[in-house]
Amino acid sequence: MEAAAPAAGWRSPFGPGFPCVDVHVHLHPDGLARAIERWFARNGWINAHPFDPDAVADSLRARGVARFCFFSYAHRPGMARELNRWVAKTAARMPEAVGLATLHPDDPDLAAVAAEATGDLGLRGFKFHHSVQRFHVDDPRLWPVYERAEAAGHLFVLHVGTMPYRDEFTGVDRFRGVMARFPRLRVCVAHMGAFQSAEFLALLDRHPHLYVDTTMAMSPRARPYVGADPQAIPDAAIVRHQDRILFGSDFPLIPYDYDEERRWAWERTLDESVRRKIFRDNGLRFLDGG
Repeated sequence: MEAAAPAAGWRSPFGPGFPCVDVHVHLHPDGLARAIERWFARNGWINAHPFDPDAVADSLRARGVARFCFFSYAHRPGMARELNRWVAKTAARMPEAVGLATLHPDDPDLAAVAAEATGDLGLRGFKFHHSVQRFHVDDPRLWPVYERAEAAGHLFVLHVGTMPYRDEFTGVDRFRGVMARFPRLRVCVAHMGAFQSAEFLALLDRHPHLYVDTTMAMSPRARPYVGADPQAIPDAAIVRHQDRILFGSDFPLIPYDYDEERRWAWERTLDESVRRKIFRDNGLRFLDGG
């Protein structure tokens, strides 16, 4: 059962004339999805949307989402290869979907898993959630993965910011070192890099292939769940970085209606051209390698 619709006073513009691109969607095999859902429920976060991949795709289409990027994650060694095969199989039946692989640096066959993911399986890159997977973004075992990805134009979506809690595996300092070593890496930092958004946004000026996504960092409805303050990112910062901000939702694991992840942009003093970049143009450029 879905959460209540957004409050009256805002009508979603998304449809054939203003298609949306969502770069942050989670799909998992059924057993893993149920385990994740139970973990969140125990911590007071009740999922409001079905996790079934076909239901997710149908929901996104109904909301004017023309393209979306999805991923799962290996929270322990030995999972990545089979998860990647599931992601590839799922993406193959959804023409609007872009699947990203997962890796775990404790896998002894890390290089082979990575090569299969972006080779035979045809996945476009990798998603890492450093707090969940419990490894550092600058783990030297990942250097060959980054080197190959930089040369091939593979994509990364990295939850390397400290939201919703700070731990030893997240933070801007180690990520800054990775970008210094691999300056052409195509990366989207999830959740606007919160709680260090200013520091992550500052890196955009130095790295032309670096992006951030809005996932659960810009909606006031998300604050009770993740602690991010949308007002910490002023309109001036959004306008300044309008070409590097991507829309993301965390769908389907959000405890409110999908449009609550979008309406913030119509409650701020942003030009229509800025909104079109965030919700469509930038996402297409990121996913298509432009």
